[in-house]
Amino acid sequence: MYKYFVTLMKQFKNTNENNKTIVYNTIGAFIVKGGALAISLFTMPAYIRYFDNQQILGLWFTMLSVLSWVLTFDLGIGNGLRNHLVPALVKRDQIKIKKFISSAYAVVGIIVLFALVSSVVIFRFIDWNTIFNVPNDIVSTKILNVTTSIVFSGIMLQFLFKLITSVLYAMQKSALNNFLSLLTSIIILIYVSFAKTSDISTNLISLAVVNVLAVNVPLLIATVIIFTKELRGCKPELKYFEMKYAREVMRLGGIFFWVQIMYMIITATNEFLITWFTAPEMVVEYQIYYKLFTLIGNIFVLTLSPIWSAVTKALSEQNFTWIKKLYKTLKWMALLAVIFEFMMIAFLQFGIDLWLGDNAIEVNYNYAIAFAIFGSIIIWNGVISSIANGCGELKTQSIFFTIGALIKIPIAWVLVGVFDSWIGVIVANIIAMGLYCGVQPIWLNRFLNEKEMEEKLNV
Repeated sequence: MYKYFVTLMKQFKNTNENNKTIVYNTIGAFIVKGGALAISLFTMPAYIRYFDNQQILGLWFTMLSVLSWVLTFDLGIGNGLRNHLVPALVKRDQIKIKKFISSAYAVVGIIVLFALVSSVVIFRFIDWNTIFNVPNDIVSTKILNVTTSIVFSGIMLQFLFKLITSVLYAMQKSALNNFLSLLTSIIILIYVSFAKTSDISTNLISLAVVNVLAVNVPLLIATVIIFTKELRGCKPELKYFEMKYAREVMRLGGIFFWVQIMYMIITATNEFLITWFTAPEMVVEYQIYYKLFTLIGNIFVLTLSPIWSAVTKALSEQNFTWIKKLYKTLKWMALLAVIFEFMMIAFLQFGIDLWLGDNAIEVNYNYAIAFAIFGSIIIWNGVISSIANGCGELKTQSIFFTIGALIKIPIAWVLVGVFDSWIGVIVANIIAMGLYCGVQPIWLNRFLNEKEMEEKLNV
């Protein structure tokens, strides 16, 4: 055993530097983000205790989901910054790094300032009770307006502070991003576990404030640390803003932006559609299935978090053979993860009983099969999108995510009626995402084969 371990370590020391980076980040992601996922499971029963009214808990989940949509309206700047920084970091071009970072922060800062000022006026005229399908006698218009304003302000701050995650990804430090998620999960879990429950209004407003702090304080601390240590000479400064660099980030980011919007419509509207087509309390049942069946997918995606930037780096080095080998490995890993998705069904009732105790639901195995398919699609999408994004190939995503977004809501509406259940929304998700997941691998195989052939001819 000892000799095997020594041999393995020697092989690892001699392996490709890109492989080492992926292994280090993946191990860190499993330890850190894996802990965050485990904590998120513990948070669900704590939420149920904190909000003893499932309609209010469903409202909270829906509110976070709907308001988080605005995070996609960064014009793709975060992803554009991420892809442009990688070559600049490889070349150690400090001036270019600083100009890209400063320009990205300046553009996002302007967007955030405009959105915050506008929300003060616009929110007064929005009937949030109608939007979230909650009667005034359960949550007053005033309280819902205050809560929504607090959550929105926190999300807008996150909009700005979240740029540090793009910088960390470009630096091949995805594990640190996962650590930030862990801190957020811990803060929220501690609060909902130990806070003394009060009336609905107080609980909503208090949780909104805690959520703002839990999300933004870790990002702010990370920003200060990174720009005072590893990127000390590259902190964002207004004098280094250049429209040329802003345009470059936004040009690539604009494509990412469209893809993000379409993907958001497909995957981030479930809570809202369930609330509208059925009732807010149904969101709680959806969340139980969702958290369990996306657990394996989320754990699998941990291995993918360093892939995007690693592929971009390999692309800049013209190392297509390595990218192709990586893609093949990821496909086998995805198959194993999908098998686990379906194996989970056999132990589902036992797991829910153990997890939620007296608040456990009775498993509907038709729902379980639908969620296993849904979780499998998330896994496969993670693989193909990581490789495609790293290669800067967004055309297939933009086309088929657009088609999926256009058909998702009408199909969900029809299927909710057909099944007489919110599960129709999940089946609509499967259909909308399945189109892209079937077509993108065809393009990737052709692209990588062509590039590998060119690489061999140039040797």
